[in-house]
Amino acid sequence: MGSRVKIITRTAILLALAVVFQMMGQFWGPNNNFIVGPLVNTILIVSTAVTGLWGGTAIAVIAPFISAFTNKAPIAPIILFFSPFIAGGNFILVLCYHLIAKRNKIAGIAVGAVLKFVFLYTSVVIFISMFSEVLNISPTVAAMLNFLFSWPQLVTGLAGGIVALAVIKVLERNVDI
Repeated sequence: MGSRVKIITRTAILLALAVVFQMMGQFWGPNNNFIVGPLVNTILIVSTAVTGLWGGTAIAVIAPFISAFTNKAPIAPIILFFSPFIAGGNFILVLCYHLIAKRNKIAGIAVGAVLKFVFLYTSVVIFISMFSEVLNISPTVAAMLNFLFSWPQLVTGLAGGIVALAVIKVLERNVDI
């Protein structure tokens, strides 16, 4: 199989897996972000390891929009407007891993998770301050968004990175990546 075909195929499979994880989240209860988040972050890092920056970026950008359109949560319409920021945070994780992992995979994950967290938290604070009236965001929903895009992003980024390291190790032994 040609290199391009292999990258596109792997990207498509990993994107499908990310979408399945996101859609299954609705069945995992109210705190599903502590399950879905690490799984999606795992996919982002693994996809970058096995497809390079292109595949990781494609999943980082596409997955949040698919999630927003398929999400049944009451805050889904607001998340749709916030999806470009989620895509940006995902890209930060992917880019940091891509740039740093050649020297140190753990550092790539740690730096990426911290910068993704900082970007998302800052973005949600600014987003709410600018759009709460326009989008009719209640104080309760604003507080929920502030929570979801604060420290849980760091935790799920690091947890996803730990799982990704194990997956990558297995793939390096058994698959040509």
